[in-house]
Amino acid sequence: MKLKLGRISKIALAAALLCAPIAAVASSSNVISAKTAANKKTPYHYSAKAWTKKLAKAGYSFKLPNAAKGALYKPNGKPYGKKSLKKIVKSNTLFKVKKVRLIHNNVFVDLVSKNGKFKGYTSYINGIYNKNLDNPKLQPLIEAELGVMTAKVNQNPTADLLGQAQNEAAKLTGKEKKIADLSLKQLKEFVEYGTVAETPVLLIGRYPGSVVEK
Repeated sequence: MKLKLGRISKIALAAALLCAPIAAVASSSNVISAKTAANKKTPYHYSAKAWTKKLAKAGYSFKLPNAAKGALYKPNGKPYGKKSLKKIVKSNTLFKVKKVRLIHNNVFVDLVSKNGKFKGYTSYINGIYNKNLDNPKLQPLIEAELGVMTAKVNQNPTADLLGQAQNEAAKLTGKEKKIADLSLKQLKEFVEYGTVAETPVLLIGRYPGSVVEK
């Protein structure tokens, strides 16, 4: 099976071609079962089932910007027709994650659209994009959190950067504050474990690389 994707960041593209998670995560065994040396007494908590629950809680929050390029398949493995795929992108059809599946060191997500017309699966790494990434009020927080994750992957200190992200979250109110608080909680899990499974839901589509061109 081959996903025909547009230009994405070099990191994400490499991950797609190698069929493996990126950066600090060398394989799906790391995504599912790894522990950091500093936390040997803490059991790694993201099984595929737990990962599914985490993403499903986000509800109908995901867009498929690469759908028109063939990045969505029906449950039987056949791709949707070009007309349907273009409609998904043009109408910004929203999807919910129903299940995370690990197949031969790649991560796939089963999806269902909010209107119930589309069901299928796509690649986790470069297939889905959180709609809240386009919220202007969240941009400072998003950039701050990405800075924390980059530092973690590069094995650099994260405390000061995490503090900056917390400061940005404190400036928010209402719906954005609720999103920020959850994202910070998930970001701290990433700092502790450092694998793709702990990526804050808010950042799906920007990490490990941007799904869409800016």
